[in-house]
Amino acid sequence: MINKKRLLKTFIELVSIKSPSKNEKKIVGYVKNKLKDLGLEVSIDRCGQRFGSNAGNIIAVYRTKNPSGSRPIFLTAHLDTVKVEGDINPVIKNGKIYNEDKDTILGGDDKVAVAAIIEILNVIREEKISTGDIYIMFTISEEIGVLGAKNINMDMVDAKYGFAFDSDGDVGTIINRAPFHNSIIAQFKGKATHAGIEPEKGINSIKAASIAISNMKMGRIDNESTCNIGRIEGGVATNIVPENTRVEMEARSLKLSKLNSITKRMIDDLKKGARDTGAGLKYKVVREYDGFKINRSEIPIKVARNALKILIIKPKIMSSGGGSDINIFNSKGKIAVNLSAGIENIHTAKEFVKINQLEKLARLVLNICKTVIK
Repeated sequence: MINKKRLLKTFIELVSIKSPSKNEKKIVGYVKNKLKDLGLEVSIDRCGQRFGSNAGNIIAVYRTKNPSGSRPIFLTAHLDTVKVEGDINPVIKNGKIYNEDKDTILGGDDKVAVAAIIEILNVIREEKISTGDIYIMFTISEEIGVLGAKNINMDMVDAKYGFAFDSDGDVGTIINRAPFHNSIIAQFKGKATHAGIEPEKGINSIKAASIAISNMKMGRIDNESTCNIGRIEGGVATNIVPENTRVEMEARSLKLSKLNSITKRMIDDLKKGARDTGAGLKYKVVREYDGFKINRSEIPIKVARNALKILIIKPKIMSSGGGSDINIFNSKGKIAVNLSAGIENIHTAKEFVKINQLEKLARLVLNICKTVIK
């Protein structure tokens, strides 16, 4: 029942629209028109005004014309991509979709899911397939801190159970657990002096930061936790002892107790760097999102497993070290899982999507929608 040509055409059109975070206006307009043409009730919120995007989340609902007696569900994907530096010219080679510009992302993350959901809505309408009501959430600015999801009004989504399609790798993986995530921003305050004339009168804020960082355990902390220093900025010239240095870092863990412990150690290291050099220190800890764990007995996992088995795909249930909109939706009282969507090498110029995985994803979405949830 999948119209393969239409599905591929929609995906190509989607990735051809540049939509880096905070600049999603064009793709929101494209998707809104697609959904309205399918007869859905479509709303666009104004959440982007809160964090500097030129667009808002799309919240839509398909009111079933052929009720199956199923409880409503929601499907979700994000419309933005990571930063785009170059052109996006999708090409097909050996059954894979690449960007012809080998220095730029394709943008399949997460437009494979957007294309698949749009295709399935077409199929359901054309074939008069029995379903429950289906809510659609297409979010913005996911890549820079799940900002769209954080600011969406979930009262508009009258469905408890949901499915995102925003994990890399071939179709078949069910993410039932994802980490808690803290961001830590530290500002070291030293004293600026001339580095060649009176360096001894200065306090080097970069040195304070380097002492702190050198004491931190980074990378893989254990099988449930990670830590990373992502950005350092300080100083103004080589002949000036640097007065200000800013360090941006993060910690993640599947267990909140471990996250708290790692965060405390990082702060202790920051304090040591300041103490050893006499620099001042200000820091801020921000909970980017809470973790979640969905038991295997919960309905979304049962539905996803059965939908995959219909495709003769053996389901893999596993945890992830990455966060997504699903972290936010679960923290807002929904029960939802994240599913792999057939994207490879995401966030890199080597990103590609296999056409057969795009088609499998669409069939998976259809199987989920056809499932009767009592």
